[in-house]
Amino acid sequence: GIGFASYVWHLDTDALIWSENAAALFDGFDPGALAHGRAFAALVAPQPKLTRNDAIMASTKVDGGRGVPYIAEYALSLPGSNDEPVWVEDCGCWFAGPDGKPARAHGLIRIINERHSRETALEHLAQHDPLTGELNRNSLGEELEKNLNDVIRAKSSFAFVLVAIDHLARLNDAFGFSVADEVIHVIGQRLRARLRGCDVLGRFSGNKFGLLLKNCTPDDLDIATERFLACIRDEVVLTS
Repeated sequence: GIGFASYVWHLDTDALIWSENAAALFDGFDPGALAHGRAFAALVAPQPKLTRNDAIMASTKVDGGRGVPYIAEYALSLPGSNDEPVWVEDCGCWFAGPDGKPARAHGLIRIINERHSRETALEHLAQHDPLTGELNRNSLGEELEKNLNDVIRAKSSFAFVLVAIDHLARLNDAFGFSVADEVIHVIGQRLRARLRGCDVLGRFSGNKFGLLLKNCTPDDLDIATERFLACIRDEVVLTS
C-alpha cells in the first residue's frame, strides 16, 4: 500500500524470496523468475551507483547481532519497461552467519523514477548554465583544474581560451535582454559544433565562453581560434 515490496535474500543458497505484491509494484514483473540473487543482479544496469550487492558484500561493518543497515539506489532493466531503466531504492539490514560474513538480508525496495528524474535535473542545473546548457563557471573551473593536473603529470599541453561577445550591452539596450540571450545561445551552439569530442565548453561569464582545448600546441591554437572566430563572424545571428 505504501509502494514497497519486501524480500529476504539467503546468501548461502542465493534464494531470493519476494512479498506477494512485488508483481504489482513492478507492473508485471515475475518474482518467481527471479528467485535467485544472481538472476536479479543480471537485471541491474551498468552504472557508477552503489548496488545492493555492493552495499552488502563490500561492507566493512560488523554485525553485532542486530543486523547492519544498508541503502542503495540503482537502475533495473526490467522486461516490458520499454527499454527505459527503472530506478529503485533498496534498503534493509544484512545479518551475519557464524563466520561473521553476510548470510541473509531482509530488505524493502521501491520505484523512485520520479525522484531520480528530479534529482538528475537538479544536479544538471547545478553544473550547467541554464541559458546555453553548457557547463557553468564553477564546473568549467573544476575541468580546468583537473586538466591542469593531468597535463603537468603527463607533460603534455592544452589551451584555455576566452571568447567574448563584444558590445553585448548595446544589444540589451537596443533590443532587450531576451534578444541578447538568443545571440548568446546561438554563439554557444556555433562554438559547440566546432569543438572536438575531447574539448570542453562552458559559460565563463555573462558575455564570455571558456574553451578548454586538449592536446593543443601554440601553433594549433592560432588555427583553432581563427576557426572559432570565423564561425561566429561570417554568418549573421538571426533573432526574433
